[in-house]
This record gives sequence, structure tokens and C-alpha cells, in this order.
Amino acid sequence: MLSIANVAGDSSRSWQASIVRYAADIRRCCSFTHPIMFGEAMSEEALISHWNELRKTIIRAQMVSVVMLAVVLVLVVIGSFNDATIAVKVFAIVVLATTGILSLINQFAVLREGSAIVQDLTVMQSATAKTIAASEKFMKTTQLAMGVSAAAIFILFIWAIF
Repeated sequence: MLSIANVAGDSSRSWQASIVRYAADIRRCCSFTHPIMFGEAMSEEALISHWNELRKTIIRAQMVSVVMLAVVLVLVVIGSFNDATIAVKVFAIVVLATTGILSLINQFAVLREGSAIVQDLTVMQSATAKTIAASEKFMKTTQLAMGVSAAAIFILFIWAIF
């Protein structure tokens, strides 16, 4: 049975063996375990499925930034910031920056995970796996382009707001 007391009070075995046994207990009792979590090799189908989920995550992560950019753009176009105080302008910039930074962090994390999947898919034989594996060089380019374009857009919005 799963118990922290079993790990802490087990003086007859080394603590390492107890931790390994405890991890095995967690694995047996938890239905949410994921193969990556326990260092197992994933099948080609599972890798491709995970790749597709990561792509969806990038798209979802961009949506908040797109909405925020659209709202601020509309406010700039209709002149809402023309007579606004410095505090209101700074607040708008901070909200825009925070939203953008959090979105970029999420997207970069997804790209790192995707890079690991690409490395695993390089040894697979299907055309889909080979196509995904060939996209590794584009992932680094995408990450650079995201950072540069985010910085450029942010600078342009600061200029437009002030």
C-alpha cells in the first residue's frame, strides 16, 4: 500500500530502494501516469499524438495575446489613449507586456518539448514521423521569429500608446 511512512520508517533497506518502491506504488495506483514521466519509450503513434497536442497548445497560447493586441489596437485607433493619464498608458503597456511574456514562455516550453519529440521521431520509419522529424530546424527559426516579432510589436505598441 502507498504510504510515506513506509519510506520514512523503512530502516532495513536503503532509502534509495524505498524511494524506488514508493515510485512503483505511485505508478500502480495512479491512472494518470504518462510514459514520459517514468522514462519509458513512447510508440510512434503516441509521439505523433503528443506532437499534435503541443501544436494545439501553441495555438491556444497565442489566442490571449491576439485578443489583447486587438483590444489595445482598437483603443489606439479610436484615440482612447490621446487624453489618458500616464498611469493609464503604463497600465495598458504592463498588461500587454505581461500577457505577451506569459504567452511566449508557454510557447517556448512547448517548442522545447516538441524538440524532444522530434529527436525521438528521427528513428521512426513512417512518412509522418520523418516529416515531423525534418521540422527540427524550423522549430529553432520559429522560436527566434517569435521572440523578434514579439519585441517589435511591443515597441510599436509603446510608440502608438504614447
